[in-house]
Parts: sequence; structure tokens; C-alpha cells
Amino acid sequence: MEIQSELPDEQGSFWTKYNKSQTKEKVLFVRLLRELCEILPRKYKTTGNKPLELSHVIFCLCMKSYCLKSGRRIIGELELCKEAKLIEKVPHFNSLFNYLKNPEITSILQDLIKLTSLPLKAVEKKFCCDSSGFGNAVIHDRWSQIRQQYQKHHKYFKAHITFGVLTNVVTACKITEGNQADSPMLPELLEETSHNFNLQEFSADKAYSSRLNLEKIWEKGCLPLIPFKENARPRKGAMIWTEMYNFFKQNNELFMKKYHLRSNAESGFHSIKAKFGDLTQMRNETGAKNDILVKILSYNLCVLCEEIFNLNLDFSFAQIRKEAAQLQTL
Repeated sequence: MEIQSELPDEQGSFWTKYNKSQTKEKVLFVRLLRELCEILPRKYKTTGNKPLELSHVIFCLCMKSYCLKSGRRIIGELELCKEAKLIEKVPHFNSLFNYLKNPEITSILQDLIKLTSLPLKAVEKKFCCDSSGFGNAVIHDRWSQIRQQYQKHHKYFKAHITFGVLTNVVTACKITEGNQADSPMLPELLEETSHNFNLQEFSADKAYSSRLNLEKIWEKGCLPLIPFKENARPRKGAMIWTEMYNFFKQNNELFMKKYHLRSNAESGFHSIKAKFGDLTQMRNETGAKNDILVKILSYNLCVLCEEIFNLNLDFSFAQIRKEAAQLQTL
């Protein structure tokens, strides 16, 4: 107690908010997840005789991801959710894996990830993107162990993600094969983020350094902060490339200070993998990609749980959905 009383007001306030967000996270997570699921279409097409509610499917998958439990062990948590009237029935544990194998929920999960980022639209102005791999829990090493062994990347899945640098919320993501190059993915991630956010700066590492990427970022009225490779040179007819090259060379200290915000992408990936694991239990390609998307969706909900205390957020997913653009499946 004596140590806490000696902390500066700002630091003490930070820890007060952080402690509240962490101790109340699970309760808030369940409430936010239930509210999010309520805006989904009522029916979900399956191979069974009776269609299941989509809200039921998404809720169960996110609870499994959040609790970091196997298909069998998560049933106990879902029984408690049923008693709390959060879901109407508890599915068989094999059904959870069957849900993930359905390609129809991929676009729905991607739109839900975008939707859960929108409560932070007013505060997120600067963004960064990066990629990281996810392997299979049975046969694969962790991505950090084979990151430089490019001949093994095709066995993994890679998540390409745009993060807001203030809260590390995910604003856009794509899941591809592990050997997919990073640079071609930037325009698509940038485009999806720009639909719902006002961009001021966009940073990425050297893997994204190309004339096209700099021009795409500049077209959005945004400052491209991508360092240049050692063999890079000014190019005739490439105004943005040349201007940013001169800025990089002549004002390197200022450039790197701004570029350092890209480190939030690594922090974001670390948080996702630390909270929800960097391995998927699904060996089916569609199932593995959807499993990774569920991890990212659960992560975004956790970010909102924390920012409710840090930023005093007050929002409604139903209202945000009415105002959101480019959410075709919801």
C-alpha cells in the first residue's frame, strides 16, 4: 500500500483502470459477446434437419477460444452459459469443430472483427500492419521456431493484420497460406481499414516496401511510414517514393520515431497468441482459418473490455452496425 501511494497520479490511475479491466474481463467479455451475437441473422444453414441460430454458433466458438479449452472440456462452460440463459442449448463437442469447417462463416467472422473495432473509430488515427504464422497443434512447431526457415512456411497459415496503434485493436485481417508474401496484402488491408477509419499514418516494415504500396497509402491521404531497403534509390516519375526516400535519408531520426509505432503490430500479435494460443486444433484448411479468425475476434472483444475503463467507452453494437459501411454479411 505504501508503494502504491507513492506512485504519480497518472500511473496510479492507470493501474486502477488496468486492475478493474482485468478482474472484470470475463464478465464483460460474455456480455459484449452476447450483445454482438444478438445482431446476427437468426438462422444458420447446416447439414442437419433443423437450422441452427448463427448467434448460437458464434457465441460457442468464441467461448471455446476465450477459455482455451478443448471441445470436450468447454462443454462445462457452455452448460453454465445455458443456465445463465445466454444460449438455449449446449451443442455436442464435435459440432463445434463442424461449425469451424463451414466456409460460410468466414466472411461473417471477418465482418464481426471489423465491427468490434468500430467503437474505437474516434481515437484510432494511426495504423500499422504485419503478419504472423499459426501452426497445427499436433504436427507443427511454433511459428517463432521456424520463422526464418522459409521452406517450411507452406505448412502453416499466416494472419495478415492491420492494428490501430493506440489500442492495438484489429481493424482488418486476412488468413492465407504460410508462404504468401506480405507486400501484396497491404493494399487490401489498407482499403478495408480506410472504409471505416480516418487514416493519418500507416506504418509497416521493409517487407512491404514497394512503390505501389507507398502510392496506395498516399492516395488515402495518409503518411506512408515504410523504411527503405539498402539498395533502394530515388525513382524518376515516382513522386511519393522519392519524397519519402529523401525524408528517410535526411530526417532518419524523425522518421524512425514515427515508424516505431509499427512495434504495436508485434505487441498485438503477442497478445493474440499469449491469450488464445498460436496453434490451431483444426487440420482442415477452412476450419484452421476460421479458428484463427475466432481467436482474433475474441482478442478484439478483450481490447474493448480494457478500453471501456481506459477511455470510458459507451457504445451499442446494434447502433454501430447501422452506421457501418462494408459489412455485407451482418
